[in-house]
Amino acid sequence: MRSFFLLPVALLALLACQDGNPPRQPETESGGAIAARESTPSAPEVRVPDEAAAQTLLQLQEKVMQQPEEIAARRELGTRAMDAASGTLWTVGRGKIPPGESLAAVAQSKARQAALLDASRWAAYLLEWQKNDYATAFGSLQGAVPSGTIVRETMTDSLCTVLVKTPLPK
Repeated sequence: MRSFFLLPVALLALLACQDGNPPRQPETESGGAIAARESTPSAPEVRVPDEAAAQTLLQLQEKVMQQPEEIAARRELGTRAMDAASGTLWTVGRGKIPPGESLAAVAQSKARQAALLDASRWAAYLLEWQKNDYATAFGSLQGAVPSGTIVRETMTDSLCTVLVKTPLPK
């Protein structure tokens, strides 16, 4: 019987702590490319790129693909993608939803995995370019693909686009 009364008391206490206010949205910074923040007490603050900054990363990645010999494009991408203060590398990946897949959830999962792999491939290039002053030609990298975490995902009828956070090596 005592536990029956504890549940309403716990709910009342929880509601009182919220003070009737809705949860706060992430802070935004005006004019910048940063929209939200991630932090833990022991780690430096990680600023998550907003949609415009992620779009800029994607455009720079496409520029590197279109002009694979252009080192300046690689450098610009590296400058925008690396957040040395928080030890984070940001990349964008895309994966197509496979046509003819009978289960939508399976098709979306495959597209998400392809997008994560694409973003991780970009992270591998950026990490290599950081080591050798952007000398490795695009399309010629061989090696391990770093593991990253999907921070944001957009799914359309035909495409999955992800923003991925990869820790910089120490």
